[in-house]
Amino acid sequence: MKKFFLFFKNYKFIIINIFLIMYFVINFFDGNRGYFSFQNKKLEYQSLVEVEKNLKIENQQLKEENEALTTKINLEFIDEMYRKKFLVGKKGEKLIIIK
Repeated sequence: MKKFFLFFKNYKFIIINIFLIMYFVINFFDGNRGYFSFQNKKLEYQSLVEVEKNLKIENQQLKEENEALTTKINLEFIDEMYRKKFLVGKKGEKLIIIK
């Protein structure tokens, strides 16, 4: 045990510095705000941006449909929506849905 304390006493500065450097390196790569966590959050952000774009497009389409049904009454659009939602048609008519 004396040898350990003697070794620690002689190399105290180096040992403490090694532990501090190891602590900062480990936290830089693997900490809560480290490099790997940053990469995961970056990927998640990109996927959320895509979801936001899709939701904005869907919102714009719904706004246009709502406007077409309320202010500018377009009978063709109403007929198209009616046929699309309820799958109705005339006798012998083939219904083709294109998405």
